[in-house]
Amino acid sequence: MGSRFNKFLGAVIFLLIVGIIAFTAIAVVKNHAVPGEGLERKFERPPDASKGKFGKDVQYNLIGKMWIQLKEEKGKKKSTLIVSPWLEYKEDRTFYEEMDRKHSEIKSIISDFFSERTMEELQTMNEEAMKRELSGKINEILIMGKIDRILFNDFQFLVE
Repeated sequence: MGSRFNKFLGAVIFLLIVGIIAFTAIAVVKNHAVPGEGLERKFERPPDASKGKFGKDVQYNLIGKMWIQLKEEKGKKKSTLIVSPWLEYKEDRTFYEEMDRKHSEIKSIISDFFSERTMEELQTMNEEAMKRELSGKINEILIMGKIDRILFNDFQFLVE
C-alpha cells in the first residue's frame, strides 16, 4: 500500500514540476512574462562610461556603484536600489579636489535621498525633479563650485 502511494505522490510531483516549467516557458515565449521588466528606469547616460566625459563638461564618476536599502512599504517585499551616479560640472581642478575631499558626504547625501523613499515612489517620481532635488542637496555642501547636473549610469531595483 505504501509503495503505491509513494509512486502516486511521485507522479503528482513530477506532473506539477513539468506543468510549472511548461507554463513559465509559454509565458516567456509569448512575452507575457519578461524577467526583470519594470525594475530598471532608463535615464540619460554617458555614452562611454569608462572615459568620464559627457558633452563639453566633465563628470565626477568616482562615487561608483551604490547599493541602497529603500524604505519598506507595509505588506511589500524589501527592495534595494543599485545606482551609479555621475556628477557633471564645468572643468575646474580646484572644484574637483573639493568633490574628492567631500566624496563620503556626497555618497551619504545620495544614500539618504533614496533610502527615505519607497521603490514605488521612486518609480513614479519625475526624473528631472529627482535630479534637481538631489543636485540641490549636493550643491549645498560644495563651496568652490556647483554641479550642473547628475546622471545615472545604473538605476535598478532588486526586490527580495
